[in-house]
Amino acid sequence: MIRRLQNSGRPLIIHTCPSLGRTRRHGGFTLLELLVVLVIIGVMVAMAALSFGVLGRDRQSEEESRRFWTVLKQAREEAELQVEDIGIFVSTGAYEYLRFDSRKNEWQPIEGDELFTQRELPEGLRFRLRLESREVVLKPTLPNRGDKDENKRNPPHVMVLSSGDVSPFELEIERENQPAEWRVTALADNDLRVEVRDERKQWGPLLQTKPPKDDKNQPTRVSSAR
Repeated sequence: MIRRLQNSGRPLIIHTCPSLGRTRRHGGFTLLELLVVLVIIGVMVAMAALSFGVLGRDRQSEEESRRFWTVLKQAREEAELQVEDIGIFVSTGAYEYLRFDSRKNEWQPIEGDELFTQRELPEGLRFRLRLESREVVLKPTLPNRGDKDENKRNPPHVMVLSSGDVSPFELEIERENQPAEWRVTALADNDLRVEVRDERKQWGPLLQTKPPKDDKNQPTRVSSAR
């Protein structure tokens, strides 16, 4: 828009713009938006640090391995004391303890005992089970033990006999799309172990029920956590 004004007898031309005085928003983020994004990133990093640890070790897998090992030791003692067979059924994300009912000739869930209650893995973790060095195809969920046919079709994978013997197995706990760093094993000599991968990707015992052969006085904890 052009306006003509008189100034000392001479026309004065002034250019005006209708858009002057209006606030224009250009593309990009405001300071507040950037701060919100930084806070979200910080929370995600903190959660990842708590989950995997400062050095990248998966603490959830470690905790679940230790828990499984601890309860398995208790199950072996219980089987010997009560002179009964106990079994463990494993799915991809959970496991349950069963007791063999000799009168009904079938495996039944152990009820009323918090120690042997069903347990599920945290989200993002899964089991990988090997028996006699062969991987077992695990079911996605635990079977319905109220269905007699389904109950018979799903006997336990791991046996804890009244003699105190545990059938050999390798139970890895892995995070999705990542190799397992922790596992629980039962060896042929009845040694129950929690094992962890070292820097060379080799499995080594962290906890075990039998001391190393070269030192019978060695405690069950054979190495410190990394």
